[in-house]
Amino acid sequence: MSKSLFIEFMEKMLGFPLWIKQTIFLNLSKDLNTYLSNEFLDVGEGELFHIYKPELSELGQTELLTKESNFDESIYSFLNCCSKGMSLIEIAIENNFTMEEVSKAFTFCKTSGFFSKDVPNLIAAIAGFIASKYRTGEYFIRAGKMTIEQLDEVLNKQQEMNEAGKHIFIAELMVQMGFVREMDVKSIIFMKEEAGKRFSLNPNEVPNMTLEKESYDIRVENTRLKEENEILRQKIDALLTFIKDHKS
Repeated sequence: MSKSLFIEFMEKMLGFPLWIKQTIFLNLSKDLNTYLSNEFLDVGEGELFHIYKPELSELGQTELLTKESNFDESIYSFLNCCSKGMSLIEIAIENNFTMEEVSKAFTFCKTSGFFSKDVPNLIAAIAGFIASKYRTGEYFIRAGKMTIEQLDEVLNKQQEMNEAGKHIFIAELMVQMGFVREMDVKSIIFMKEEAGKRFSLNPNEVPNMTLEKESYDIRVENTRLKEENEILRQKIDALLTFIKDHKS
């Protein structure tokens, strides 16, 4: 199997003299520390969305082979790269996708059952946030950084302030109430903004993307509703447990 453009690019960088690599590293570290929290800088390989390698399920392999559902060709390009064991950053560069477009394809394929492994919560949360499927509060819940009960407190507080004529954004209020750190909010928002940029190692290749559609199949919407119902179920279970534990 031929190497992807990204792998070839990385091998060339790793072949630089030590004094060049050290200088690049120091400058990159200084740059990244200005807009990313330590949590995003110290992630392990299994937690970094860009280098995650989706593995196709039997359903995904069948869809790639038959194209029975007649999805947009960009979906089949994505599935084809997954079948070759490519990481998400390799898929982006190889197809001239933005990371936002990759996130939309990734989220669609995940909800369609095209992956053979359960996607780690943090990876799925980042993909959903970048793809605009999740808002900030839902991202932090799905990433395990905040609870549903804490989000309820934030929403209730926001409503109180709105009624008092004081408008405040959810993210800002989450920080003020001490549920998340300001740098974590800035980091994930910055990641989403950067995800819309296109990076090409092959300037002769013209991108042809039509991943702007919100949905490709009714199954996606059904799956989303199931996920929202699961959150609601967990919320109700927590409330019932609280009531049971505090009965007089």
